[in-house]
Amino acid sequence: MESRLPEVQAGLYPKHHLWGIDALEKHDDFEIDWIKVDNSGFHPLVERMLNRSIFRGSLGVNIERSIIRASHNSDLIYSVCGPPGVAKYLNNKVISWVFRPFEKSARSFINSYSHGNLSANKAFFCLTPNAEKYYSQYAKSKFTPWCVDLDLFDGKLNTRNQDAPFFLATGKTGRDYATLVKAAPLVKAEIRIIGPKTQKPDKLPPNVNWINTTSDPPDQAIDYPTLRDWYSQSIGVCIPLSGDAEDTCGYTNMLEAMAMRKPVLMTKSGCLHISPGTDSFGIEIMPGDAQGWAHAMIHLLKDSDRALGMGNRGRVIVERDFTIESFNKDVLEFIQTNLNKI
Repeated sequence: MESRLPEVQAGLYPKHHLWGIDALEKHDDFEIDWIKVDNSGFHPLVERMLNRSIFRGSLGVNIERSIIRASHNSDLIYSVCGPPGVAKYLNNKVISWVFRPFEKSARSFINSYSHGNLSANKAFFCLTPNAEKYYSQYAKSKFTPWCVDLDLFDGKLNTRNQDAPFFLATGKTGRDYATLVKAAPLVKAEIRIIGPKTQKPDKLPPNVNWINTTSDPPDQAIDYPTLRDWYSQSIGVCIPLSGDAEDTCGYTNMLEAMAMRKPVLMTKSGCLHISPGTDSFGIEIMPGDAQGWAHAMIHLLKDSDRALGMGNRGRVIVERDFTIESFNKDVLEFIQTNLNKI
């Protein structure tokens, strides 16, 4: 993330991807260093072999090695990409983010989710209540809801250069675009998908516009200001998921859509503490249900007033419960508590 800081400061990249580090940097109690990943330690072939063997169940040899080096001169390692596999060697100084009750990982010498390594973490931030319940057996755990950059995703309609009405789908992880594409011929509107080429179905109906991105965030295909405009111009935002009941995939996409006052059409997952159907900001569809997707989109096309109401409801929820300020406060207080600063 350190390479994106100038874009964050210019309002061109979402601030929520800082995971509260900006709040820590501004606080007098802390001196912050970003851990720079050293990619020069091993020949690429050796690195690949190590990641497939000794470090197979971890963040990777170069990241783990960089964490060990940084730990020598720090009181805390704050890991936003999951528990480091070397936590058991770091003298109880790691606070990690965890997203689901258990991450399956291959058996290896350096294993992030082994019982011994999890027990060596000082504490866990948990993205879901289920994760908090699970990880509290290893260390102090806190359910901390995610947040969204309400300045970038400002909820304002931008109809500049808008063509015909369309539904928008974007994201790369855990997506089920095949089911959404299967539903497309039944819908009289464009479906605009920003997704990895590897997930693109072989045949696309005429009303599906696929924009290839990489395994990186969607701004590898379009920039975030354009993505914000596409959110604002869309009829609704589609988040088709694989159906994993503990998967948090789509969470950020959902919050961005809510911030932009757009109804959320999303595969039912069950692990998040809010949902489009229960909280009335969208429609939930059962996994693999192409007819359900078509019905949901057709419904919003026919009932624009309901679509508007759902979108406005979503904005109210994020302004109340998912602000960066609230998230940063939770992160700061939990870290201070675990470092005995308060």
